[in-house]
Amino acid sequence: MLKTQAKQHLNHVKNRLTDQHVNLAVTGLSGSGKTAFITSLVNQLLHASEEHQLPFFSVQREGRLIGAKIDLQPNLNISRFSYESGIKQLYGEPPAWPTPTRGVSQVRLRLRYRSNLNYKKVFNQFNTLTLDITDYPGEWLLDLPMLKLSFKEWCEQCWSEMQSPIKRAMADEFLKASEGIRWSEAIDEQQIAKLSQAYTKLLFDFKESGYEVIQPGRFVLPGELAGAPVLQFVPVNPEYFDNDKLAENSALHIVSERYEHYKKTVIKPFYKDHFRRFDRQIVLVDLLSALNSGEHSFIDLGNAVHDLMDSFDYGQASILKRLFKPKIDKLLFAASKVDHITQEQQPNLIQLLQSVITQKRRQIQFDGVETESTALAAIRACQFGSVVKGQDKTPVIKGTSLDSESVLIFPGDVPSVCPDKQFWQSQGFEFPRLRPLSMPKGLACPHIRVDQALEFLLGDKLR
Repeated sequence: MLKTQAKQHLNHVKNRLTDQHVNLAVTGLSGSGKTAFITSLVNQLLHASEEHQLPFFSVQREGRLIGAKIDLQPNLNISRFSYESGIKQLYGEPPAWPTPTRGVSQVRLRLRYRSNLNYKKVFNQFNTLTLDITDYPGEWLLDLPMLKLSFKEWCEQCWSEMQSPIKRAMADEFLKASEGIRWSEAIDEQQIAKLSQAYTKLLFDFKESGYEVIQPGRFVLPGELAGAPVLQFVPVNPEYFDNDKLAENSALHIVSERYEHYKKTVIKPFYKDHFRRFDRQIVLVDLLSALNSGEHSFIDLGNAVHDLMDSFDYGQASILKRLFKPKIDKLLFAASKVDHITQEQQPNLIQLLQSVITQKRRQIQFDGVETESTALAAIRACQFGSVVKGQDKTPVIKGTSLDSESVLIFPGDVPSVCPDKQFWQSQGFEFPRLRPLSMPKGLACPHIRVDQALEFLLGDKLR
C-alpha cells in the first residue's frame, strides 16, 4: 500500500514538473450547469478519437488524439464523480438532466496523444495528460467570502441586505423572532435551534425568489452536517454589538462562537482541500435564469460572481509554482444554456456576460492570467428553426419542457449590456426551462462550443 502511494506521489510530481497534469476548476453557482458540463466534457473526450464533434479542439482535428479514459480515483477520501449515472439519465426515455451534486466528487481522465513539438517526440512516441476535475455544490461556493469577515462584519452585511424592499418583506417573520431574543443574556439551546430553522427557511425563500448570494450555503444543503449545532447560528442586529466583553453563556457569544467554528471546521477545510490547487478554471454563469427572475436576481448574480473570484489564486505559473503552489493561469467565462435563445441573440449574451465581469476580468488580466468569454450549451436541449408568416420570418427554438410539453417559441431579445431600471420596468423575460434532446445511446452528447472551451483550457497542454 505504501509502495503504491509512493509511486502515485512520484508520478504526480513528475507530471507537475513536465506540465502534464491539469487541475480544472469548474466553477458556478447553483443551477449554472456544473454537473452537466463535467458530464459532457468527460463524454466528449471519451468519444473524441472516434467521432468528429470537436472541430475547434486542435488535438482531435489534427488526428493526434489517441484516446481518453477514466482513471482510478485520485483521492480515496472523496466520492467519485457519477459520470455513468449522469449519462444514463441523458440517454433515458425521456431524457433527464444529470442530478446535481450534493457533495464533493472527483473524476480523473488520462488523455493519450501525439505531440507536435519536436522535443517531446524525442523522448516519447505518445504523451499522456492527466486531467483532474472536481465537482461540488454551488451553494457551498458562496461561503468562501465569509472567511474574510468577522461575525460582526457578516451580521452588518446580512442586516443591511435584509433592509432592501424585496428581502425585508420576506424576512419579517425572522426579524421579529430575532428581536424577541435577549442577546446579552443566557439562552436555551433550543431557542437558538428554533431561530436558526427560521433563518434557514428565509434562505430557501430568498433562493426561490432568484437571489444568488445565500449564506451560509450549508444551511440550504447541509450534507452530513444536517442537525449539527455548527449550523445553528444566525445574523444578529449590529445594534446589539458593543465593546464590552460578553458573558460566555450569552446568546450573542454562543452564535458568534458557532460562526467562527463554522469558518474553521467547515469552510476552511473545503477551501484548503479543493480550491488551492487549480491550474485552469471555467466559470459558468446562468444569465438567462437571472434575467427571468428580475433585476434583484441579476444584480445579485453579478455580486456573487465578483465575490467568488476573490476566493481563487490567479497568476502565471512557473515550474516551482506548478509543483508547490499552483495558480490559475487561464480562465474561461462562459454563459451557460446558450441553446435556450435563438442564434442571432448569442452575441448579445456574450456581450452581456462581458459587461457583468469586466471589472473583475481586468484585475485578473493584470495578474497575467489569460481570459476569454463565450456562451455554450454543455448538453443541447433544443434545435434552432424559424417560423414563416407572410413575408416575415421569425427565428425560434424547438424543444420539450420539463413537463413533456412541446415548445416552439421565440424566447425574446437578450440585452447586450446590464439593463437599467427603466428597462426592467418596461420589459420582462421568460426564457424556457427545457429537458435535454433525445440522443442515440453510445454517441457523444450534442453541444454548442464545448470544443472551443476544451481548446482554450487544454489545447496548449496537448501540443
